[in-house]
Amino acid sequence: MRRLAADLVSTGATRTDLTVEEIADIVWTMNSSEYYSMLVTSRGWTSDRFSNWLHDAWCRLLLDPTHAV
Repeated sequence: MRRLAADLVSTGATRTDLTVEEIADIVWTMNSSEYYSMLVTSRGWTSDRFSNWLHDAWCRLLLDPTHAV
């Protein structure tokens, strides 16, 4: 996850108040099978809904909103 986080930081699009380690931690925890299981299996979300939610959450948590992507 640190390599992915470092690659993301290298784009210049991430929030400046987050370190590579913090970004890696966020991605690592939210990419766990438990998140998917809780929302899709237990709560009835579709896989597409989960995918869209995760994308939106990562964008909001990790990216600088003033940076055009």
